[in-house]
Amino acid sequence: MFKQFVLFTLFLLTAQSALAQTATLKGQILDEFNENAPYVNVTANKLKLGTVTNENGYYELQLPANKEIEISIQGLNYYKQQFIITLSPNEIKILDAKLVVKKQDDIDVIFEKQEERKIISTDKIDVKKAETLPNISGGVETYLQTFMGVQKNNELSSAYSVRGGNFDENLVYVNDFEIYRPFLIRSGQQEGLSFVNPDMVDNLTFSSGGFQAKYGDKMASVLDVTYRKPKKFGGSVMGSLLGANIHLEGTNKKTRQFTYTLGFRYKTNKLVLSGQDTKGQYVPSFIDLQGLFSYAINEKLSIEYLVNFARNRFLFTPSTRSTEFGLINFQSRFTVYYEGQEDDRYQSLMNGLSLNQKIGDNLTLKYLAGVYNMQENEHFDIIGDYYLQEIETDPAKENVGEVKNDLGSGTFHDWARNQLNTTVIQSAIKGTYEKKRHELKFGLTYKREIIEDKLSEWERRDSAGYSMPTTDTAVLLFNVLKPEPFNLKSNRFSGYIQDTWRIDKQGIVTWNYGVRFQYWDVNKEWVISPRTQFAFKPKTKADVVFTTAAGMYAQPPFYREMRNLQGQVNTNLKSQKSAHFVAGIDYAFKAWNRPFKFTTEGYYKYIWDAVPYEFDNVLIRYFGKNNSKGYVAGVDFRLHGELAKGAESWISMSIMKGEEDVRDDYYTAYDIRKTKVDANGQTTAETKDTLSVSNVFPGYIPRPTDQRLSFALFFQDYIPKFPYLKVHMNLIVATGLPFGPPDNNRYKDTYRIPPYRRFDIGFSALLFDIEKKEAKGKVPKSFFKHINKIWLSFEVYNILGIENTISYIWIDGLDPRTGSFSKYAVPNYLTDRRFNLKFKVDF
Repeated sequence: MFKQFVLFTLFLLTAQSALAQTATLKGQILDEFNENAPYVNVTANKLKLGTVTNENGYYELQLPANKEIEISIQGLNYYKQQFIITLSPNEIKILDAKLVVKKQDDIDVIFEKQEERKIISTDKIDVKKAETLPNISGGVETYLQTFMGVQKNNELSSAYSVRGGNFDENLVYVNDFEIYRPFLIRSGQQEGLSFVNPDMVDNLTFSSGGFQAKYGDKMASVLDVTYRKPKKFGGSVMGSLLGANIHLEGTNKKTRQFTYTLGFRYKTNKLVLSGQDTKGQYVPSFIDLQGLFSYAINEKLSIEYLVNFARNRFLFTPSTRSTEFGLINFQSRFTVYYEGQEDDRYQSLMNGLSLNQKIGDNLTLKYLAGVYNMQENEHFDIIGDYYLQEIETDPAKENVGEVKNDLGSGTFHDWARNQLNTTVIQSAIKGTYEKKRHELKFGLTYKREIIEDKLSEWERRDSAGYSMPTTDTAVLLFNVLKPEPFNLKSNRFSGYIQDTWRIDKQGIVTWNYGVRFQYWDVNKEWVISPRTQFAFKPKTKADVVFTTAAGMYAQPPFYREMRNLQGQVNTNLKSQKSAHFVAGIDYAFKAWNRPFKFTTEGYYKYIWDAVPYEFDNVLIRYFGKNNSKGYVAGVDFRLHGELAKGAESWISMSIMKGEEDVRDDYYTAYDIRKTKVDANGQTTAETKDTLSVSNVFPGYIPRPTDQRLSFALFFQDYIPKFPYLKVHMNLIVATGLPFGPPDNNRYKDTYRIPPYRRFDIGFSALLFDIEKKEAKGKVPKSFFKHINKIWLSFEVYNILGIENTISYIWIDGLDPRTGSFSKYAVPNYLTDRRFNLKFKVDF
């Protein structure tokens, strides 16, 4: 009995001693902004013990002593931190930690940049570094003009062409939602703000060709934009002579589960338009309101909501126009007196909802649903009485600069009541599965498209008192487009699957391969498009990446391509198709201890089943038939880096040739010859006229976007001895595009618009920088402690005052050199030299 009592006593003492072998771990968790991090998990991994920080970021946890314990500290939207500790009995240990907020992509930055270089024809734009670029249109599209293969010959418009493609061949995504632009816009002055708000952009990636299967069904380029999910409160306010921008962003301090980014923009280009040849009352008004809201339900599930509302109105009452053009020894003046007005309205609303889900450690899914609605109304009723006159150019004459001869006069009357309502309902699922050295991406998309179109426009011409055309019994209009109202409801299906395989562990060789499909229930067409990319980074001292790409790219018809020049809609139109072949070299190096990158690429695109088209200013008029084939070949060069420390600059050059052959495009040639023959066919002294008739097929002719050479430069530097002053210059030189008379015959479009030449310059003064103030130990007080930076900028657009031509109006008149009537191509010039003052505050 005594023995049992002793054993029981020893057991109790041992148990008491074991229970006493405990210790306390406590501390405070902060984030990278030195703010409290509430509701953060602090756990002992293998012991299944844990706690959560309170609202002030404090925690306390009881742990066993004399034991090695792995502690994990992790919260929603924070990177995990781990510690190994061993506590003594009854010890109270303080363990504080500072957590780092997760970036949008949980990838090492250096590795990410190396991977970007292995994607051919693709580069990222740092909007913050490019925001000083002189920019009339106010959109991010201006930044693209220094990229490889990009042509942008109209400062008033956000439209751009890439490697021989037109504006409609470019894809634009914002947070994985495809974005559309208005269809009825005829000129850049009518165009308002583009969809993308630069103040809200976090990441902007651009691909100029050979892009991967995950991107949609267009033939030229991809602009992939991701809006920012902020980590703290901030914003900016900008005001200028061309408009104003306001943007706010923030998150809830406690959990950072909810984030928001809001942007409002107002634009008026009245100042710029007042310098054009056509004078009158310009009342342009463009507004845009956007928002991105995100909420993290937990670490594996989050939702996003993207909304955009845009209202663009262009009201114009023209009064007069005076345009001088021609040669040194034959100068003409085109004068017009107007009555009437133009009233164009474009309104769009976009709503997009997405759900992000992480399943396990390897699979991520994204579900998307969105509705895009656009209402376009184009109304104008304008009469113009014009006079075409020759101007005396001989400086020896007394009347130099005055009218020498009257070449013609007449009247034109343009009238339109066009309405277009477009609704696109889309839903999609996209996924990413990562396993070892493979990254598999896949997706399915469904779109419901509803088009309601009412087209009614006509043009009347009167020359020297006679309507053109005319008959003995009636007066006809020069051009009439008034088809039956067109309504179309259709369904589109598309999908893709692709894999990026890092063949070796070091990532020296990377291969991307995939395929996408599309189907449209209107033309019943299935299209399969395989695509591949290959990158090789040799183990050399030189930091060089070699890339190649090949693939099929099919662009299904939309409303624009289906409507022909007569206003009729071809619902049997098939997809335009092209095959891309691209090879490039990406070389990163250092000069003056600063980073630089030189990229060059050569490409060839074969195109078939293409729909021919002509440009009318920025409006594309399609022929509505798949009766063209062609090619585009060229080479691009781009160098960018810090020519001045801390100020990035770019220089690019493109050489290109694009041609097409339009089937059924021919003209009849008549050749009259004089021959000496008698009735029996024998040669005699008498002559006889012989008429020879033949059909001539022009064959390959330049494509409307055939711009043989383009050069772009953006340079910025700090003014010596004044480091707070920055100068930025933007230079563009490009050869002219093809054009021809407005007779709907493509083979005549072989004339060339004069080269596009433009030089903009700007000066920016950094009036306040809180980082520099704090670095000097000067802590701002009161109002300024909430301000990050204050900028004041002065910009001069087209400082050389060059008259760049965008299009032509064709007028009949007398040619005094031949004594016969001929057609005169009167140029429509772009903007003259203009000034802008801009003030911006970041907080």
